[in-house]
Amino acid sequence: MKEGTIHENIEKQIFQIKAYLDGKLSQEEKVEFERWIERDLTHQRLMERIKNERVLAGKIRFCERNNREEGWKYIQKRIHHSFLFRRIIRYAAVAVVSISVGAAIVFWNNTRPDTKQESCVVQQESPSLQGGAKVYLELASGEHFVLDSTKCIQTQIDGVVIKTDKVGSLVVDVQEKGSTGNEVEYNRIVVPKTGEYHLVLADGSQVWVNSHSVIEFPTRFTNKERRVKILSGEAYFEVEKDPGHPFIVEVQNKEVRVLGTSFNINCYEEKFATTLVTGKVEVALENKTYLLTPSMQISITDDSVSLAKVNVREFIAWKDGWFVFKNRRLEEVLIILSRWYNIEIFYQKEELKNLHFTGSIQRHSDVEELLQFLQKTGSVRFSLDGQTLIVSE
Repeated sequence: MKEGTIHENIEKQIFQIKAYLDGKLSQEEKVEFERWIERDLTHQRLMERIKNERVLAGKIRFCERNNREEGWKYIQKRIHHSFLFRRIIRYAAVAVVSISVGAAIVFWNNTRPDTKQESCVVQQESPSLQGGAKVYLELASGEHFVLDSTKCIQTQIDGVVIKTDKVGSLVVDVQEKGSTGNEVEYNRIVVPKTGEYHLVLADGSQVWVNSHSVIEFPTRFTNKERRVKILSGEAYFEVEKDPGHPFIVEVQNKEVRVLGTSFNINCYEEKFATTLVTGKVEVALENKTYLLTPSMQISITDDSVSLAKVNVREFIAWKDGWFVFKNRRLEEVLIILSRWYNIEIFYQKEELKNLHFTGSIQRHSDVEELLQFLQKTGSVRFSLDGQTLIVSE
């Protein structure tokens, strides 16, 4: 490839990234671009690097406008090296008109003990509704589809019809018994931030897929087991009973085995949790198996495994259109909300992460309305600077 062509491709990609981050791509362009991100780990790292620099530039502009000395001290403290800080200052000066794809910004991971816990209890009423599924489907055959409520899709593979229905679900409908091939091929559903989707598998089992998630499923179950895969994110399952064909959810190096039951799996940010609603499941790790009964949850962070009895509604309400939190740290609450509203979070003070929140919030509320609702507690204030949420006292 000629040097001029390489430069043209890079420039085109930079403009595409900027349009994506500024929300200026059409729905079809956005889905295609998100497929490009998911396709290669290098693309994902590049996007994270650029987003981090844009977020920091927004933080600097915020502090400049408010002339808050403490804000500047906080940003300087978070920069790992003074050379990087000077470089970022130069970046901030041109951030409005261009995107930098230079060296990544390195932050210290400052952790503070939970020395102060403040709890607020609130309940929201009469929210406005917004949003909708923003999803794409990639079939094993190589076909790609944008899934939304305005389009009806129907395609056929090996005697199986894959179609969308009137309520915005994807249905795998087995028309013929048997299979023309021995190898199980997997299709993929990708749900970006702000999206959600409902899937009916070939055996009638149902899957609700949360935002920022990737799940793989076969067109038909042809072996002695029924296996699906969660590559990342969160999904809720209601499994059809079939004792002769156990249902298995593969999550990285873990397996959740069931016969017929309902449960939730969460595997964001290298954490893993399975919450059982009904029936029984086995969670198989590399060297040990755990049996869960209803209302039990297994959580795995790094090498730490914990079992606890929980209020399952807190962990499955998302599929019914609600966020439910019980004495959750504000940092955890905002991480969950950031996936749905596609926002970055900036705390003026680290201590604010350790505020605790209890309450119910309707999932499709407008973000501005939701922030006003959270501010009624009086413990914290929010302001939006583009896609960055500023959290202050």
